[in-house]
Amino acid sequence: MCIRDRPKDLEKRQAILESAARLFLEQGFERTTVDAIAARAGVSKLTVYSHFDGKQGLFKALIVDKCGEHFEAREFGELAALGPRAALLRIAGGFLSLMFHPDVVALHRVLMTAASHDATMNHTFWDAGPAPTIDSLAGLLKRFDAAGSLRVPQPAMAADQFLSMLKGGDHLRVLLNVGTVPGARRLKTIAGDTVEMFLRAYAR
Repeated sequence: MCIRDRPKDLEKRQAILESAARLFLEQGFERTTVDAIAARAGVSKLTVYSHFDGKQGLFKALIVDKCGEHFEAREFGELAALGPRAALLRIAGGFLSLMFHPDVVALHRVLMTAASHDATMNHTFWDAGPAPTIDSLAGLLKRFDAAGSLRVPQPAMAADQFLSMLKGGDHLRVLLNVGTVPGARRLKTIAGDTVEMFLRAYAR
């Protein structure tokens, strides 16, 4: 019988992820090799492959890992008991914290460069980050609709709208290096204003 998630295995996995993240940011996705990741993490190449399915698997795991750091639960349905306003504020705060985190901004830039050489990177990123986030939020909005607290006839579209409004022009300006990361006060204002606008749009 195989014992999973042993402490040493978890430590190695985290070391590999951290090494991959640093190398992707320093050298770009294309120039980073699995050998280099293994060397920096202090493990064998075989160990890297035993945890992840190559570089794309590592990139996907990094996206999932970063999402987990900023969202208390990626299954937003667990927030339904809080009610629409409190639940959406919780999600908005986590989402903005994630989108404007320096490492995540840098990974976005890595993706933009890598995607021009390997189109599958777009799908890897989408499947690991945006897609499950939108789906989970759509599920929560569907529950609010069923409970009668909001009227959301198209939950998936509404979820996409909500997350897009949160990013706004600030995120694009940061990605393009023509703007700075908003401070905590502005992020809180963005979250609050977006939630209020959304609640007005989908009020019963």
